[in-house]
Amino acid sequence: MPEGPARRFVRALDGLGATLRRLRLDRGLSLGELSSASGVPPSTISKIENGQMCPSLVHAINLAGAIGANLGFLVDRDARRSAPFTVVRAGRQSRLDLPEMALSLHDLHGDFEPGVIEARLGVIAAGARSGEEPMAHPGEEICHVLDGAIRYRIEGETHDLGPGDTIHFKCSVPHAWQNAASGTTRVLWVFSDGLSF
Repeated sequence: MPEGPARRFVRALDGLGATLRRLRLDRGLSLGELSSASGVPPSTISKIENGQMCPSLVHAINLAGAIGANLGFLVDRDARRSAPFTVVRAGRQSRLDLPEMALSLHDLHGDFEPGVIEARLGVIAAGARSGEEPMAHPGEEICHVLDGAIRYRIEGETHDLGPGDTIHFKCSVPHAWQNAASGTTRVLWVFSDGLSF
């Protein structure tokens, strides 16, 4: 029987808690210090580290930013071979489904050595959005709309984007997005600092 999106998401998070704990301890951070730096409650961090809770994408991004880690561990990228170049063929991208957000992320960088930039094709279902709270993390973000529509809210300003439109901003500025189309929206996301969903 084929594996469903929810199971793929849970499998992608296997081991995330242990990795988060190792990175936190390597950096000499207490739960309280990581909480202050990330904005994620200490009780939530403890539950994630102990495998009792899957983090939301916003929490995962904020935690990774606070400990200076690449979110590649979210999709087990650290366990894959690194290459100086890569070709990712159509239909063969690895994929991460986030059913809580009605979002599917397709990896466009393959096994390329983690570094300056990473890219994802985002397939966003009708009504989907980034979460209840704005997110902030290191680096820069580019979002180019392939089809559909996306609405970004950045520092209180709303930006509606349609096919062919692009937005580029510093990710340290609190931001949020939502699908502004009645159907599916597809976007190309590029992140600097190797920080990706």
